[in-house]
Amino acid sequence: MYKNIMVAIDDSETSRCALVEAAHIARCSNAKLYVTHVADETLMGMHGRTFSTTMNLDHALAAIAEAGRKLLDEAMQGITGLDAEPLLLEARQRRVSETLADKARELGCDLIIIGRHGRRGLATLILGSVAEQLAKIADASVLLVRKH
Repeated sequence: MYKNIMVAIDDSETSRCALVEAAHIARCSNAKLYVTHVADETLMGMHGRTFSTTMNLDHALAAIAEAGRKLLDEAMQGITGLDAEPLLLEARQRRVSETLADKARELGCDLIIIGRHGRRGLATLILGSVAEQLAKIADASVLLVRKH
């Protein structure tokens, strides 16, 4: 059914649930699975003063990328018997959802799977939801996975 599936992960429980779901669907569909994490430099803007006084900005960005690589390595250890590839992306002055949608388009993904954190009300209004933004802009179908 599906040929190319992207799963977007972070270090959350819903993300781990999304990874399990993605691996299952990829296995059933005999699809290629792209396990993706976005190193989000916008976190630097939120904490720029702290980072600028305690460490070099380049070192801070490298630390964010290294944490992403470690997360992907751990995720890949749990995936066996699949054609799976880890991808570390960078959201350089872009939204994470745009970065994911563009990469999925480039890879020809026909399904994107992402965990939904379940924030509601003011938190979602102010912060937005990467999953909801992605569902609005992606060319592929998007499966939102809740914690289960």
